[in-house]
Amino acid sequence: MSGIPSNLARVPNMLATQTSLSGMTRTSINMLRVQEQLLTGRSLVRPSDDAVRTSIVLVLENRLAASEQRSRNMQHATALLNTLDQSLADARELATEAHSIASSQVGIGSDAATRANQAVVIDSILQQFVSTANRKYTNVHVFSGSATSKAPIEPFLGGYRYTGRGDGMRVDIGEALNIPVTLNGEDAFGALSARVKGAVDLDPRLTRDTLLSDVRGALGLGVNLGLLEIEIDDGVTPQTIAVDLAGSSSVDDVLSRIESAIRDADPGALNGAYPSADVAGQRLSFDIAAGYGIEFRGVGTASIARDLGIDGFTFTDADNVKAGADGDLDPRLTELTRMGDLDPVGGMSFGDIVFKNDSLSGTVTINADTTIAEFKALVEGLNLGIRIEIGADGRSLDAVNEVSGMRMAIEEGGGDVAAALGIRSFMGNTRLSDFNDGRGVEIAHGRLDPVSGLPDPARNVDFRVFLTDGSSFDVDLVPGDTADVATLLAKINSEAAAAGFGAVFTATLSTGSNGIVFEDTLGGPEAMRVQSLNGRAAEDLGLLEGEFTGGATATFAGSDRAKVRVNSIFTTLIDLRDALTSDDQLGITLAGEWMQEDTDRLVRARALVGARSTRIEAGIGREQDLRLLDERIRSELVDVDYTEAATRFSLLELTQQAGLSATARALSLTLLDFLR
Repeated sequence: MSGIPSNLARVPNMLATQTSLSGMTRTSINMLRVQEQLLTGRSLVRPSDDAVRTSIVLVLENRLAASEQRSRNMQHATALLNTLDQSLADARELATEAHSIASSQVGIGSDAATRANQAVVIDSILQQFVSTANRKYTNVHVFSGSATSKAPIEPFLGGYRYTGRGDGMRVDIGEALNIPVTLNGEDAFGALSARVKGAVDLDPRLTRDTLLSDVRGALGLGVNLGLLEIEIDDGVTPQTIAVDLAGSSSVDDVLSRIESAIRDADPGALNGAYPSADVAGQRLSFDIAAGYGIEFRGVGTASIARDLGIDGFTFTDADNVKAGADGDLDPRLTELTRMGDLDPVGGMSFGDIVFKNDSLSGTVTINADTTIAEFKALVEGLNLGIRIEIGADGRSLDAVNEVSGMRMAIEEGGGDVAAALGIRSFMGNTRLSDFNDGRGVEIAHGRLDPVSGLPDPARNVDFRVFLTDGSSFDVDLVPGDTADVATLLAKINSEAAAAGFGAVFTATLSTGSNGIVFEDTLGGPEAMRVQSLNGRAAEDLGLLEGEFTGGATATFAGSDRAKVRVNSIFTTLIDLRDALTSDDQLGITLAGEWMQEDTDRLVRARALVGARSTRIEAGIGREQDLRLLDERIRSELVDVDYTEAATRFSLLELTQQAGLSATARALSLTLLDFLR
């Protein structure tokens, strides 16, 4: 006999039905979810299934997406480095071949015709080298540094100019692998520019328009803005005020705020009308009224007064500028600095500067109103492959030769403007070690008599100078005489004076074209000349190619041996080609020596690329390991366990069947069942 469940003893049929259906619905929903998991293979189908797991999975998926991108970047980086490696291998083969040709063309085993034929081969190697340097992978030029969209080597005026920039392109391959995947041309091919480094501190004057960011400050630490305390002493009742200089951007801002504060506190403290606070050279000045004294201090630990060079000093009508090094604000050179605001030790002059690159030349004229930016534009407008840069220290100008295969000279155009700017390529402080493309000057020194084995003074005399009356004197250089052009000239003049010609002979710098000039006032009929005795000093100084000009003051002008050459493999190949063409055995020998250095540089560059490739390959392995770990964790959180899900589905199915049976029995009861 069937019974009525105790929990349904006193409930309406509707409630009993709803309770049973609710239980079966929950079971059906759970079965549907398990079915969905079995169909999709995922235990986490939607975020609402498990918010905590979902947040973890989102983090993992972001990491995996980034890892996938880094892996693709690494594959691309590997391809770029492989292209670099092959290019450097090809370049080394070309350099080795060129070096072999240079070695074979020195000596009696070759003649002018053979060398001319080999010059054609070297020119072909040069063209192949340019093609190799411009090699690219997927439109990325591998030798362009960071500027990879453009071919790095371009023909220019018979030479080659490097247009790349930066040390190399970087891609996202992980924080631990912040390495370039392209190469700077300088690392592979040598210095692709050469410069005349400014030898003069141009010491620009301070102006009211000077930005505070362009001022080093009296302490050399910049200007730290803050509260400035001002003590105004009228001789009766001193008063102290404060002015906030925060937010000032220029010297004019600072001076205007200080002057306004002083005039507001005591209108009689400063002379005249605005501006009584001004600049004087590299310092601040204040036009103080008679009987007044004004002092400046930083409030608390503020260094503003020291930075402005006005602390620890009483400004009066007699002393309106603080003297001493701690009063100099030391402004930097900027693009907007006017030539008229430059204050080098030797003074500033204006006029023409002649720029030369091989046989090409151009003249730039500057005046007091010419700015540094305008000067740079004028030089670049000559289209000689020469540019002007502000030195890294912000104190001087540098002149840069960008063209391999061409030699730059900067000369005076009738005045001393280039020397005043410190960019003349042949000056008193030009080192003799920079002569002849960096080979220096070879002197005869320490030579011995082959018979006695003792020092032989006659074998150490370098050259002889013949004057216009036929007389002569010898010059014996020692290492101490070859530091720079100034020491060399002093030695030559000393030798002339010792020989009794001090009053009629002078060795000096040319006032126009670069070179050493001998001046002779003897008025004789002979032409001045120089004869080499021992060593190569006369030739290396350009004295064997001198040009004589007669007159009351006869001159002998040597050639310029201090031209600025770009020391790159392109220059070496051009020099070797030209030396072979002109049958210049010394030039061939020198080019062969430089080619060996260039070959060694290519080997070092290839080793650098190999080291980068090794690091990236190791990075690829690490990235794969990390990605596998993240994928395993994500799989544990997201993917379904089919065995567990199938078992759970069977249990839910059994539960559903039991629920259906129980509900059917419960709902089949009628009034008759209670009347039995």
